[in-house]
Amino acid sequence: MTNKNTFSALESLRGLSIVPGAVFLGPWAEIDHEKFLIVAGVAAGRILVCSVLINSEINSYIQKRPRMLSCQMMLKGDDYDFLSHDSYANCAQPVRAKLEAFMSEEMKYCGLLNEGDLKMVQERIIASGMLTVTEINTFFGKK
Repeated sequence: MTNKNTFSALESLRGLSIVPGAVFLGPWAEIDHEKFLIVAGVAAGRILVCSVLINSEINSYIQKRPRMLSCQMMLKGDDYDFLSHDSYANCAQPVRAKLEAFMSEEMKYCGLLNEGDLKMVQERIIASGMLTVTEINTFFGKK
């Protein structure tokens, strides 16, 4: 009998991949197709993850809102094997997700953002005003 708190080898390996900058592809609630997600920060105890969705283009709703538009981060398709074209990390709407969301067999690990892009994603999430000071400290260890 396996204890439900015991991870399989696959779950353990996937858990090691859930670090800031990791990119996953998989289903996401209320979206009818697979989405790329960037793990932007991981809370102490690895219970919560702050992440952002990657979009092929900037939504027209966001384009009409300068504050949200300033929080979009272009990711060059040439810089990442998992992107077939330039795309945008939507840092204006960070997603707080439980670690388990990334442990699903449907979620595929794709790779890591380079250090410069990760830093810019984190800075734009902080600038979005969508996280509390406590959440910023929890996920990124800064104010």
